[in-house]
Amino acid sequence: MNYLRKRNIQSNTNGILVVDSNNRRIVGLNRKFVEMWGFSSYIVNSQDENLALEFAALKLKNPFKFLTEVQEIYTNIELEIHDTIKLKDGRIFERHSLPQHLESKNVARLWMFRDITDEKCLKNLPEVLSNKILYFPSIDSNKKVK
Repeated sequence: MNYLRKRNIQSNTNGILVVDSNNRRIVGLNRKFVEMWGFSSYIVNSQDENLALEFAALKLKNPFKFLTEVQEIYTNIELEIHDTIKLKDGRIFERHSLPQHLESKNVARLWMFRDITDEKCLKNLPEVLSNKILYFPSIDSNKKVK
């Protein structure tokens, strides 16, 4: 991967992972991706996508679904996806993945992740508040709650 591409990946605000299509080795990622998923330097340095997938699956609410979807994506190499995944710690990641081509040949898969937890919470806030009964007690002169 050339210098400019590496620089673009590192400066991206999304978590970025690039996996070689031939051997499914990790050929590129950025700090944001490592931070989002909490990968150790051992996993990063191994370039082993299977190890990374196993680690990531442990963090998810539905690891089996995640691993099944990843397998389907690699089976259908031209498939492009855009969805969300929920983590056990309450975070929600938007996931986008698409094939990368060089001279009409599929050479890699690009994975992009964005933490949308705050957006989802803010979007649902009016609904949550409308479903709550707000109670503001008052205290009378005898210091009793009315």
